[in-house]
Amino acid sequence: MSRIWAGIDCGKTHHHCVVVDAEGATLLSRRVANDEPQLLELLRDVLARADGDETTWALDMTGGSPAC
Repeated sequence: MSRIWAGIDCGKTHHHCVVVDAEGATLLSRRVANDEPQLLELLRDVLARADGDETTWALDMTGGSPAC
């Protein structure tokens, strides 16, 4: 089974996501607004590119604390 990696640089108003495969080829690179419909579309697109392969996600969160 193959794997892809999805990294998201989180911002207040926009995020940027890059998805790479096991060979390091970029499968997706997209800026999205911090908006639920756009984020859900991004998730669908990443999972479609995975095509059943395992996906590892990483989020860049440098500030703040988890909401309680």
